[in-house]
Amino acid sequence: MNIQDFFENLPTQQIAQDLLGRTLSYKTNYGLISGLIVETEAYLGIKDKAAHSYNGRHTPSNDPLYQSGGTIYIYSIHSYLDMDISAQVSGNPNGILIRGLEPLEGIDVMNNNRQVSQPFELTNGPAKWMRAFGILDKDLSGTMLNTDKLFLSDERIREPKIITNSPRIGVNNKEPWTSKKLRYYVQGNPYVSKSKKSEFDLKNYGWK
Repeated sequence: MNIQDFFENLPTQQIAQDLLGRTLSYKTNYGLISGLIVETEAYLGIKDKAAHSYNGRHTPSNDPLYQSGGTIYIYSIHSYLDMDISAQVSGNPNGILIRGLEPLEGIDVMNNNRQVSQPFELTNGPAKWMRAFGILDKDLSGTMLNTDKLFLSDERIREPKIITNSPRIGVNNKEPWTSKKLRYYVQGNPYVSKSKKSEFDLKNYGWK
């Protein structure tokens, strides 16, 4: 798969949904770590009040958003690290936040990196999965997916039964963008952030 083509030739909202069910894999000194993407959020560039590039804001930190689609953008939020992937062509700074992953490979390493008592708490949030993977700095920011240590699968490994959308999490006082349903997730998957236990599909995890 050509990463740049994938991230540049569809609307950002569609890419955010197409990512669900694909794997994100990270090469470490302890072996391969991977997880299924179960939750994303779309950010629509300079018009989006919640986007880091709103109103054309362009700094050395958020420059990866302005690069070719498929560029990794790592940034700090409240002393934690989150990751977006740039979408659209260079100069059109859209981004997709990877919010939640269902662990697949390297679970022992992830548990070592994040010692949690509840298994579904391991990777059910953007900073949580980053720490579980052992991504603790911004070294990958500005690099392309599938060129160094972080890889996206060419296609979906699992097919979501139902993709649900909702307003994004933590976007306050930015109407009309606060209410826009730009968060996408696999309904019933227990690794989706902010989920209630009553919503968990513990049989199929929301996959077909």
